[in-house]
Amino acid sequence: MIRSWKRVSSFLLLCVSGVCFPVAPVFSDTSARPGISVVQGGFFLVYSTPGKDNPEVSFLGKNYPLDSVSRGFFGLPAGSRVALVGVDFAQKPGIVPLTSRDPSGTFPIHIRSRSFQISRLTVKTRFVSPPPALIARILRERRRIVSALSRRSPIRFRHPFLLPVQGKVTHDFGAIRILNGKPMSRHSGEDIDAPEGSPVRAANDGTVVLAGRFYYDGNMVIIDHGGGLLTEYLHMSTILVRPGEPVLRGALVGRVGHTGRVTGPVFHYGAVLGGRHINPMLLSTFPGSRMKLAERTRTVRP
Repeated sequence: MIRSWKRVSSFLLLCVSGVCFPVAPVFSDTSARPGISVVQGGFFLVYSTPGKDNPEVSFLGKNYPLDSVSRGFFGLPAGSRVALVGVDFAQKPGIVPLTSRDPSGTFPIHIRSRSFQISRLTVKTRFVSPPPALIARILRERRRIVSALSRRSPIRFRHPFLLPVQGKVTHDFGAIRILNGKPMSRHSGEDIDAPEGSPVRAANDGTVVLAGRFYYDGNMVIIDHGGGLLTEYLHMSTILVRPGEPVLRGALVGRVGHTGRVTGPVFHYGAVLGGRHINPMLLSTFPGSRMKLAERTRTVRP
């Protein structure tokens, strides 16, 4: 007997979460469908080849449009369509479907658990329980930051990501923070110790969307790299860029400092993708190994 498998999708997947897993072709029989594995705080890339119409995929209740990229985007042909998809550090492990507009195009994403540091710190009381007079300021600043991190623009970068500061990581991404004995929000980035005044450089090409001094974050810069991906640079002594300014990979954006809620000179490096906090250290793995889920029709003999 000859059995034909019908086409289910024309988009491709690329995992860039730091761990690579082989992927087999995808067919309409769900038992034959592969998946990819991504760690909490990881991310992956969805893309289609030129000429294919895959305008959007959905994952964890969020829709991701696929944007066209020019030739040179990590080896993809000109006209390929791309979406960057992130997994928040707080997302529970398990299998979550990623779907295309075609209802038959559903693929399992295996979210793996990650160990998170428990961090106990002692800071000034005003940073744990701020004075009532400052609450309005803190809420106003939070709205500005959330608005900046909600941006989505066309992908701007074409090169691997750099680490903005060289130093020792002292406060891990996703750490459970206990300040002055009181549980606080999770740590959304990586703290890197470096001498005060050390240069802070843009991780990749982009546009500065926020630059200013904030109560908790100190002197902070946020850079939009496109595709919903933004990087954060906190606690700097000096800011050397302005909102709206385009920056190139490696450009000087500020210097390591001791501003905001910190106990000494430190640089906080964060990354947000589609509104979800991802591990900024994994950006250096971009684009990782390619895993192709290609449109095809296959005949299988028993």
